[in-house]
Amino acid sequence: MIKKLSNKIYFTFLPLCLVILLSISCSSDNKDPTILFTSLKANKEFVFTEDPIVLSIDGTGYTTISVTSTNPAISITKATSTSYEIKSTVATTAYIYVELTNNANKEFKYITLNFYEHGVKDYTTVEGIKVNYDGSAKVLALLGEPDKKLDSSTGTLEYWNYGSKGLNLTIIKSSSVVESISILSSNFIYTNSSNVQTNYTNYPYEIGNSWKINNSSTTMDMIVSKLGLPTIKGTSTTSLTLRYYQYSTQKLIFRFYSDSEDNYTGKKIINFVVY
Repeated sequence: MIKKLSNKIYFTFLPLCLVILLSISCSSDNKDPTILFTSLKANKEFVFTEDPIVLSIDGTGYTTISVTSTNPAISITKATSTSYEIKSTVATTAYIYVELTNNANKEFKYITLNFYEHGVKDYTTVEGIKVNYDGSAKVLALLGEPDKKLDSSTGTLEYWNYGSKGLNLTIIKSSSVVESISILSSNFIYTNSSNVQTNYTNYPYEIGNSWKINNSSTTMDMIVSKLGLPTIKGTSTTSLTLRYYQYSTQKLIFRFYSDSEDNYTGKKIINFVVY
């Protein structure tokens, strides 16, 4: 009787063990792998609002990608299975959050992207570049390579000429910081990379307060009305009719043609400098 009971227990226990072992084996096979989030890269860090930034995501072990931002100006569009297009409607700095997940695991990274608007902002920033703050790397990112580079006579400064954009930037060579930005009109001439003298393109964007360069709807009357009389009035050494008004507190210079330094009424702005 005891032997029969023992056999019954054995034959009952054996199938149970097989079921448990099979269950453990299946559970091991279905276990979610560890996620390795290899990289999160943007093709650009600084762009103007009309340009997109493309994020590329690299990793293993995940089944789902989530790309989000709490910034309401940002739009996110999936381009491929591992890349997303990021756009903004306004100038902004945005944090983009990326999460890789599977059933059991998740990994997270974020990246900061910067969008800029054209024009002059707060009399300190031109085309997204803040004078006496930003460096040449940011200039290249936003404006590309200049039409021509020239050294100053002292060798301490470098002039980056963007004649086709109506801009000329002065960069301190020792620090690579932008010292000043000159906004120009077609009244001025530059020598391009082919050593051909060419007229600057009129800078097409606003220089503040809806003002524009070399435009009859923007006159020196408006400048004086807004900023008051200048700290310094002067005349160019190369032209007896080219006048300049310098505002030392705001660090701005306006140039215009006139028969006298005091006669600014109705005169168009042909050059504007932020320094």
